[in-house]
Amino acid sequence: MATRKVAASRGRIRIVLLMLAFLVISGGVILRRSYGIAAAAELRDLEARRVAMVNEKLRLDGEIRAASSRTQLLPLAARLGLHVPADSMVITLPRAAR
Repeated sequence: MATRKVAASRGRIRIVLLMLAFLVISGGVILRRSYGIAAAAELRDLEARRVAMVNEKLRLDGEIRAASSRTQLLPLAARLGLHVPADSMVITLPRAAR
């Protein structure tokens, strides 16, 4: 009779331990997924900021190109009393590699 009670209590202990292990493991999985979702949202925000910055850079490059064109610079040079140099006076320097 005593062995039957011990065997039954061991079976219950195993079931309780298995249930606790399942809860701990599933809690870990849920926690890991929560961190993953938060990291994915942060990555989306950073990507959106990067795209916005690239677009801003392109816009600013276009403004610089437009402001440094001959049509913009010739009236300003004439107002300052400057003249257009002859072709033999112009030196084009190559851009440095990045």
